[in-house]
Amino acid sequence: MRRKIFALFVLAVCLFATLTASAAATVTDVNWGVNQYNVLRFVVDLTESSRYNIDVDGNQLYIRVPGAGLGSKVARRSTIKSDLAKSMSVQRDNGRVTIRVPMQKRIRRSEVHSFVLRKDPRTGRPPRIVVDVNSNKKSVASKSYGATSVNRRSTPLSTQGRSGSTASVPAYTNYKVGGGLSGKTVTLDPGHGGSDPGAIGLKGNKEKTSTLAISNYLRNYLEQAGAKVTMTRTTDVDVYGPYASGHDELQARCDVASRSKADIFVSIHHNANNNRTVGGLATYYYPKTNYDARLARCVQTRMVNATRMYNYGTPQANFYVIKRSSMPAILCEVGFISNQREEELMNTPWFQKTVAKAICDGIADYFGN
Repeated sequence: MRRKIFALFVLAVCLFATLTASAAATVTDVNWGVNQYNVLRFVVDLTESSRYNIDVDGNQLYIRVPGAGLGSKVARRSTIKSDLAKSMSVQRDNGRVTIRVPMQKRIRRSEVHSFVLRKDPRTGRPPRIVVDVNSNKKSVASKSYGATSVNRRSTPLSTQGRSGSTASVPAYTNYKVGGGLSGKTVTLDPGHGGSDPGAIGLKGNKEKTSTLAISNYLRNYLEQAGAKVTMTRTTDVDVYGPYASGHDELQARCDVASRSKADIFVSIHHNANNNRTVGGLATYYYPKTNYDARLARCVQTRMVNATRMYNYGTPQANFYVIKRSSMPAILCEVGFISNQREEELMNTPWFQKTVAKAICDGIADYFGN
């Protein structure tokens, strides 16, 4: 009897240890950025929410995540372009992940602030630890800051050529309807980008990558049909700047359309769902003009016919970019990146070209070609 009790006890301890180990967080990415107020920010991506510690020792900053694993794709050493720091290292020892940042001067612990961002189910953004070093913070925004993150540099499109002003561009409402696609101006918005990967599939594919590929193919098709095309981004960058507020980043995308006097605005995204069997297409619109719904129907019909994927129709939504853009606008959810089959599809040139051509044909239908 005692042996049975002992055996059950050992089994329970092993089970508890296994569950505890499986629940441990893994650090999957470490990024940095400098905002317009010269605040140096570090963002630590995790698979699960976790405890963390911050220590300051003279001119050394330590960010530690106890019990965490370290992903194989995390850079062990990175260059930082800031007047506060020039490099950082990431390593795992003594059962924890340690991010060490040698600072260019002594800093005080009171100058370092941190917070946790929970996992965002809609965008797929993981839990994150955010650490801000305010030692060289400016009270007035820099007029020429180039916010950066690891291995990336971007200039906010919403402020280019405008002396650093962050005010929104005046809305453009003199859009054209009908008369054919040739000569019309279309703004394409590849979803996410830069510090925001968007939703991430089981195989690690990022929404920001395939939405840009589809948008580039779509631009080519539209230009071949005689349209003028502007894009909110053409490479893997943030539109406003890394780790900007949601309002600033999304408004910057609307500003691109207003500045280019676009006749329509088309945002490309992928959907995601906790149920990984869910898949299909949807085109969202906000009924701010008499033409948004028509544009959505034309594009959705062409996408479904071209791909034969499940049709979720054209729901109304309050998404910022389609609500705040002054011209007719749609947001296309091109498949579910959480669905393994669709994740594989959306990363093939064949699918990207097929969807892009379908959206182009739908836009042509809208303009009356």
